[in-house]
Amino acid sequence: MVAHNVTILTEEVIRLNKIMRLNRKTHILGKTSVNNFLKNYWQKKPLLIKNAIANFVSPVTASDLFTIAQNEEAISRLIEHKQGIWQVKYGPFKRSDLLKKTNIPWTILVQNINHYLPFAESFLNLFKFIPYARLDDLMISYATKKGSVGPHFDSYDVFLFQAQGVREWKISDQKKFTLDKKSPIKIITNFKSKNSWLLKPGDMLYLPPNIGHWGISQSDDCLTYSIGFRAPGTFEIQSNFLDFIQDHLITNVNEIYKDPNLTLQKNPAEISSNMTKSIRGIVDRLRWDKSSINHFIGQFLSEPIESSIFEAQKPLSLKVFEKSLISKTLRLNPKARMLFIKNNFYVNGEYIKIDKKYTPYLKCLANDREISLESTLNKKDLSALGIILLPLYLSGFVGFI
Repeated sequence: MVAHNVTILTEEVIRLNKIMRLNRKTHILGKTSVNNFLKNYWQKKPLLIKNAIANFVSPVTASDLFTIAQNEEAISRLIEHKQGIWQVKYGPFKRSDLLKKTNIPWTILVQNINHYLPFAESFLNLFKFIPYARLDDLMISYATKKGSVGPHFDSYDVFLFQAQGVREWKISDQKKFTLDKKSPIKIITNFKSKNSWLLKPGDMLYLPPNIGHWGISQSDDCLTYSIGFRAPGTFEIQSNFLDFIQDHLITNVNEIYKDPNLTLQKNPAEISSNMTKSIRGIVDRLRWDKSSINHFIGQFLSEPIESSIFEAQKPLSLKVFEKSLISKTLRLNPKARMLFIKNNFYVNGEYIKIDKKYTPYLKCLANDREISLESTLNKKDLSALGIILLPLYLSGFVGFI
């Protein structure tokens, strides 16, 4: 089994890690400003960006991707098109299985690469103009020549960054699609291409939700980075909120049902109008306030993906932890999600209660995903921050570099 954190220690990774970390505000939208993009393109229409990163050389290789695909915790898929039929297999995969495939075009896709490679997490920093609450993950796909996942559409926004090789992207402006009922993946059968572009290393394509697209590799070394975004559905939000309020109901004393004025009914099996009126009144007394809804939103949006596993750290005294706080950099686990609403903080679906005085430190950790405290911090404040951060450390949500 492959280790939980696969770190590719090549000179190229180290070099690009430094570049990305030193230039977190690097503009990746070409000649399009962030304000222009958000106003005119985000969730509205596609945008092709040539040379989003000039002279880009991918530090992630096909071999690296194969290594991660062997991990039992990784989410990976292998897609082939055999005799007119789209086929999909799910990982983990054996490395030998992938290397043997030479006759039929194929594609392997691995999600949440930012959970495994430091470079991938740094790469996502280039998209900080979109709120973290919407950012999902970095998926990387490798395809042999003519490899593809077929014509399809996504229900979320996506940036498709060409990291290596060449890929042709065909885009449709259709409003209605017919899907192949026999295919295990969502394949459009009536796809009609409106535009077609060849993307080379450093080029990027943005697609809003529900835009039909078809990417076909034009080389045997095609690597594409897909930056996906979270888009929970109405049913998901509502059902999760109903689960949430069960534990956070604001109601009166829990009294049992009463009917002291009960009268004889002609039909004993009938639910009377008096009973329905009484129970409706009980339901109508259900209450939740703005604060309750905000807590739900913070906890819901900060929930990590289901497959995320956080390894608890060995017990550590507060005093030892405080010493590390002022001598080392504390960083969020790549799998962790930390968000805030005003002065309320949420980490991996948990509400973190803190004194308002320390919100600047927590906001720094949430925004930059790491924090370095000054050694001049007074003893009282250092202790208070230690009390806040130590439980996160012991849970594996944060760690020292």
